[in-house]
Amino acid sequence: MEKNTARRILFADLKDFCCKAYIKAGVPASEAEIVADLLARADLRGVETHGVTRLPIYIQRLQKGYVRAVCKITTIKEKGPTAFLEAHGSMGHVVAHRAMEMAIEKAAEHGIGWVSVKDSGHFGVAGHFPMMALAKDFIGYTVSNSAPMMAPWGGRDRIIGNNPLAYAFPADKNLPVVLDFSCSVVSSGKLILCRKKGEKIPLGWACDKNGLPTEDPYEGYEGGGSLAPIGGHKGYGMVLVHEMLTSLLTGGKWTQNIKSLYEEDETGNQGTCHSFMAIDPDCFIGKERFKSEMDRYIKSVKESAKAQDATEILMPGEPEFRTETERLKDGIPLVPATIKELAALGESLGVSLKLIA
Repeated sequence: MEKNTARRILFADLKDFCCKAYIKAGVPASEAEIVADLLARADLRGVETHGVTRLPIYIQRLQKGYVRAVCKITTIKEKGPTAFLEAHGSMGHVVAHRAMEMAIEKAAEHGIGWVSVKDSGHFGVAGHFPMMALAKDFIGYTVSNSAPMMAPWGGRDRIIGNNPLAYAFPADKNLPVVLDFSCSVVSSGKLILCRKKGEKIPLGWACDKNGLPTEDPYEGYEGGGSLAPIGGHKGYGMVLVHEMLTSLLTGGKWTQNIKSLYEEDETGNQGTCHSFMAIDPDCFIGKERFKSEMDRYIKSVKESAKAQDATEILMPGEPEFRTETERLKDGIPLVPATIKELAALGESLGVSLKLIA
C-alpha cells in the first residue's frame, strides 16, 4: 500500500469508535451517541474538515476540563416561539442538537421556532442541525459565531470569525436542498487538514500574519494568519450580522473573546453562541404544495442551459448526499495522518479502530 493511500472504515464502525472514546472521556452514553453520530456523519457526507480529524482535540479538551463532559443547559427566557438558553460550556454538538429539537417543537406549536444559545462550544458541521427539521418537512436554519479567523475588511487584526450559516429545505421527489457554508473562502479545518496531508493551499484562501497571500496552510491559520472572506466586503458584512444574531442577541462572548479549539482555555468555557430556527410551511402554502413547488423549482434550475464543458447543474447539498450514498456502501476513507492520530487516541483510551482491510 502506498504511504499516502487512504484506508476505509464503515460508518457504523467509525461512529462506534467515536462513541466509545467519548464514553471513556466521561460523556454519558446518550450524549456520546449524539456527538459520535454527528462526527462520523461529517466524514460520511465528505465534510472531513469537521469530522473525526477533530476527535483527538475534542477528547483532549474534555480531559483537561475545558468542556463539560455532562451537558448542562439552562433556559434563561422562553416566550411563545422563542427561547434563550445558556449552555455553561457544554459540548457544542449536543447543545446544538438539543436547541434545534426545541426550535422544531416550537415550530410544531407556533409555526415558527427560534432558539438562541450562549456559552456553548464548537458544534462541527452547521448543516446537520437544520437538516433535523426535514423529518417534519419543516425548513431549518442555523447560524453561529466562532473563534477569530479573519481580519475585518480593511483591517489586519484577526478578530472576526467565519461565522457559518446553514439552511435545509424539504422537497418531494428530489433531495432536500441544504446550503451550508462559513463566511471564509474555506474553513480553518481545511487548512489544518491540508497541513496534515503536507499539501499547499491555493492563493486566495488565506493570508499570513503580515497580511500577505500564502500557500502555506500553517502560516494561513495556525501560524497567526487570517482566512479570506467570501465575496470580499460582502462576506465581511455577513460575518458582522451573524455576530449580531448570536452573541449580541444573547449577551454571550463576541468572537474576539472566544479561543479556538487548539488554544489553552483555563476558563473552561469556549463561549460560542448559536441561533436556530424552524419554520412549518403549513403556515403558508402547506407542506405538500411547498415540497411540490420545490420539485418544480429544482427541475427548472437543473434543466436550464449548462455552461460549456459542464455536465450537470447541482443543487446545494447534492454532492454531499451522493457522497453519503457511496460511502455507506464502500466505507469512509481516512487519510494516514488521521488514522495515526485516531489509533494513538484509541490506544490511550483502550478503544480499537476497525479499518477495512
